[in-house]
Amino acid sequence: MSNPDRSSTPLNRRQFLGDSARNAATAAAGVVGLSHISQSRASAYSGDISKANTVRVGIIGLRNQGLELARVFQQTSGCEISAICDVDAAVRTRAGRELNLESSKVRSEEDANYLFDDPNLDALVIATPDHHHAWMSALAANAGKHLYLEIPTTHKAEEGERLQQMLSQTGVLVQVGLQHRSGQHYRSAMEYLHSEELGSTRYVKAWACVKRQKLISTEKTIPHPLSQHQQKLWLGPESTCELAGPDWHFQWRCLWPFGSGELGSWGVPLLDIARWGLQADMPNRVTATGGSYHLNDGRDTPDTLHVQYDFPEAAIVWEHRQWTSRGHEGRPHGVAFYGEKGTLIIDRSGWKVYDSKKSVGQPASKTLEPHVQNFVDAIRQQAPLAADFATGRVSSDYCHLGNRAFQSGEPISVNA
Repeated sequence: MSNPDRSSTPLNRRQFLGDSARNAATAAAGVVGLSHISQSRASAYSGDISKANTVRVGIIGLRNQGLELARVFQQTSGCEISAICDVDAAVRTRAGRELNLESSKVRSEEDANYLFDDPNLDALVIATPDHHHAWMSALAANAGKHLYLEIPTTHKAEEGERLQQMLSQTGVLVQVGLQHRSGQHYRSAMEYLHSEELGSTRYVKAWACVKRQKLISTEKTIPHPLSQHQQKLWLGPESTCELAGPDWHFQWRCLWPFGSGELGSWGVPLLDIARWGLQADMPNRVTATGGSYHLNDGRDTPDTLHVQYDFPEAAIVWEHRQWTSRGHEGRPHGVAFYGEKGTLIIDRSGWKVYDSKKSVGQPASKTLEPHVQNFVDAIRQQAPLAADFATGRVSSDYCHLGNRAFQSGEPISVNA
């Protein structure tokens, strides 16, 4: 397949993000070149794709979650994988082998721009490091591609409003990777909470103490596995930064230019469950404290963090510890809703109510498979999305607010 001419793409990542050296206020005005997107064009495209027999999907980012998503999309009714993309050729090769993809039928690229402009693709999965999420979503949506976007939806809070405005102009569908929103046991727990069986719930705690994290390497004598061109693609908007060779596939999560720490990984979905249960939008005030107490290896993000999100009549608290696997309530991760008539605790293994006259709960259900199927059905049959961009944006902003409060060392007041 010949490469399309990218010169026709009217919006580039620099236009969307603004100069990385600018401050947030200047960057917030960074979206230009969007007036050419007409509602008629977006609506017509959405109508055409909803009638497609098979949704042709491209996967961008093929390690860990990206590869798992590719496996699920491959097994989902009504779609097929038509393209894969990763800057690391070894990762692409492994994915092609594990997914048993025919190289003659599935496009393979190191540069995502070629997928944005491919007219043979209907939807894209963005499972890259955090710093690529917003600009890739903007360019893909501008090209008429529906999106399955992993969390956090953005790398910086100011990107969220700009991206949401742009998405509303294109008319594409965006499913955010909050897969628990499609899990039956999560949905039943929310129904129980919203029925007020627990009475008033004023305090919710979410936590992740999943495993002992490994130290990141700062050794730079080992040659980087990527070429200079591939490194430039990987760095993207953060082109002035440098990434050490040995742990580059892992350590980006711990560095502010690329990742959002544990709060951007486990925090977004678990805090989404917390605010879903409380039926809460944005908090009024956010405070945070913590530091790198045990993993003193040069990382930017804290290995220990406590964040409190205050509302007029309730509070949500987040805690993570990356140096121990012992969590609250005997669980390495989870969310606890403390109500007047009992405590509901939920995680991937199911949910259960404690300290109540009624013994209620439900075991685990599948989450990723129905979430992907919901996305495909939304494209083909106009089914409602389980986790649209607006939902994912708010929960991602919880992450950004918590990280900002930690970095500044000051409470943050949030304007309604």
